[in-house]
Amino acid sequence: MTRWIRSFDLPGTGWLQLAVNDPDGAERAAREIAERDGEGMPEYAEAVYPELKAIRENMGERDAAPVAVYVPPVPPATRPLIPVSAYVEGRRWSPAERSMETVLAEVGRPQPYRFGEPGITVVELPAGPACRLHEVVLHDRGDDGRRFMTEHLDHFVLPPECPEGIFMFSVTWSSLAIGADMAATADAMAASLRITREPR
Repeated sequence: MTRWIRSFDLPGTGWLQLAVNDPDGAERAAREIAERDGEGMPEYAEAVYPELKAIRENMGERDAAPVAVYVPPVPPATRPLIPVSAYVEGRRWSPAERSMETVLAEVGRPQPYRFGEPGITVVELPAGPACRLHEVVLHDRGDDGRRFMTEHLDHFVLPPECPEGIFMFSVTWSSLAIGADMAATADAMAASLRITREPR
């Protein structure tokens, strides 16, 4: 079976690659934070570690890779301490079912977790044609007992050289107040997505 290597560019300071297939991936990322310049970085790393661990476990179960997280240079006043994450997830589809029309039909189905109407368009990325989904998601109660929302920008990419599957590039952020700026950043990250065949 052909294996595909996925990669994308990180937009700037504060972003870390999270090695989800490494059992010590969360610990390694925490050490990077602890070694940053500035006062209180070891304590910051210790506080961020549970979120790193939860993301690594969740993404590992989904076989997502690569995974990147944004850990701000200055600790946020409230959780989550990781306000933005990005990852690529592969999905195998038969060539007979793999089409933009099928993706649009699946993405456009009403979902109980959606807040408001999603934005769904077709775009052309360097990696291939893609269905772009921009939505706000309403989650069940968090640690404080209240429901909360996150914003997502997903690109479902159909690389022409990979007829047996599609790839979802997803960026999620926790603050709707930065939605416009983050959407632009997520679009730029999606434009940097590279999917190449693993050398034999």
